[in-house]
Amino acid sequence: EGLRIFTTLDPRTQELLEKRIIEGLPSLEKGRKLKAGTLQGAGVITSVDDGKVLALVGGREVRFPGFNRALDARRPIGSLAKPFVYLAALMQPYRYTLSTIVQDEPVELQVSRDVTWIPQNYDKTPHGEVPLFMALAQSYNLATVHVGLDVGLNNVREIFRAAGMLDEPPALPSLLLGAVDLAPVEVAQIFNTLAASGYRT
Repeated sequence: EGLRIFTTLDPRTQELLEKRIIEGLPSLEKGRKLKAGTLQGAGVITSVDDGKVLALVGGREVRFPGFNRALDARRPIGSLAKPFVYLAALMQPYRYTLSTIVQDEPVELQVSRDVTWIPQNYDKTPHGEVPLFMALAQSYNLATVHVGLDVGLNNVREIFRAAGMLDEPPALPSLLLGAVDLAPVEVAQIFNTLAASGYRT
């Protein structure tokens, strides 16, 4: 047809990502005692320097031309949201540093007349006073909520927007624990901005 197609995909990186998906899913299924063929996967690898997509896999069948989970499967990102909460805090250096003591204690929030939000840690245990770096490293939910509420939900939402989130982040406290749906390629975008020292490409 006389077309010339230019792509940022790197064949070797693409091959490695495909191999990892193909070999990794059966291993996960076996380890979790799941029926073979039940798990799906997706992957995106980007270049930190310029944001180019080097490899992208949209599902278990890596050559399947249909639904592409890397681009179209939107799921709650969970704890992947936490670095952005702590970044919002660290952007207020007169209040927060990596060694600042934060509270990993129970919290209850009335989000509507009939709904109370009561987050918990994964291990269902509050850990009291902990340094900020430890709260992030151990992924403590309660500490993250306390920090996020203290720095302000709007500040956290602005960090997400600045990192490259295209949709408006929800103005709900559950955003602090990742109650926002993103596709893997969108998660790659916002983390690429972190990896590039704040430069969004």
